[in-house]
Amino acid sequence: MTITSLDQAIEYVRTEFEKYPERNGMKARLAAHAGRRRWPALSLMHVAVPGDTADVPRGYECPAVEMPDTPQGRLARDVAGLLAPLDMLNPISPALGLGQGTGTLVTAFGIPLNPEMGNTPAFTRTIDEVLAEPPPDPRRAGLMPEMLERIDLIKAHLPPFFKIGLPDMQGPYNIAHAIVGEEALVGPYLTPESFRDLMEHVTTYWITCRRLLLDRIGPDYQVPYQRSPHIAECSVNLVPAKVYCKHILPHDLRIVKELGPPTIHTCSGPHVFRVTLEHLPLIETECGRIPCAVAGYTTVDEAFAAVRGKPILLNIGQEVPADFDAAFAMIQKDLNLYAEHPRLAFGYTGMDWRWKDRPAIRALHRRLDAYWEERVQG
Repeated sequence: MTITSLDQAIEYVRTEFEKYPERNGMKARLAAHAGRRRWPALSLMHVAVPGDTADVPRGYECPAVEMPDTPQGRLARDVAGLLAPLDMLNPISPALGLGQGTGTLVTAFGIPLNPEMGNTPAFTRTIDEVLAEPPPDPRRAGLMPEMLERIDLIKAHLPPFFKIGLPDMQGPYNIAHAIVGEEALVGPYLTPESFRDLMEHVTTYWITCRRLLLDRIGPDYQVPYQRSPHIAECSVNLVPAKVYCKHILPHDLRIVKELGPPTIHTCSGPHVFRVTLEHLPLIETECGRIPCAVAGYTTVDEAFAAVRGKPILLNIGQEVPADFDAAFAMIQKDLNLYAEHPRLAFGYTGMDWRWKDRPAIRALHRRLDAYWEERVQG
């Protein structure tokens, strides 16, 4: 099929969502937060390696889009691209994104992104340099004008069946680390007052940007579960728990006070899992086997014991063995936890799998879907 208009793309994608209700990741996550029964919307994928390709059958073919390179033409391609995960039987969501990855908010502090390095910050600045300047204008600094323009474009041309996802806003400490580099690690020890001022500076901007974006998106187009703040704590893995509690937690608690209970990305670290669960009123956290993680990882058993019976969604994200039967056994064990705690989400990556393994990955996915339907949900 070939799409030649935005209206055609909208109708086609809406029809496909109706055709595959079991793959609707947004509905599955909403149900998980509420503790309701649903399909698992399980994600299963091989690791992405540049240049890795193979001539293997596709599981789903997205329609081609033949339209000019105009704002509406690009939007039609984005809409059609929402269906791409169906190729691997993975969850689809009707949400279109904003920003340019983890460095999106960093750009407001005078640091461009380097596209040759995956849109990471091109350089760092000192704490003194950042504090010597006026706070960035939330409406004009960095990528914000581009994001506001995209919000307006989407709302002007798409019905509210489609949602607008917030950009990757990271968290105040991650942003501070990206801006000033190693000063974010030694600042709590060497210049605690300047570090505190930097964190207040960044946290204020973070909160203001989030409110501005949600207000511009409006309730009809918001991703429902993004109304709760999401804090990524990757850089907290690089400091002790006591440093987090004294120098970083107060700013996370400010977010809680102003925006409500958060969801947390622990980025694998066991001490990050424990300290955030202990000190923040979480509605979502994560765990899973990641053998190469420098900070270690929180096992599913440990995390499940900590959240079982609480109104907290546990994101299980694990690296699975190369052997497909062993991978099935690992995931099967996780799915069985649903009977005790239905607030679960599932995502898995085969670090040894490649493009050539896609047919086998799909077969494993179907096997897991059947197990869920017959033994877990049924």
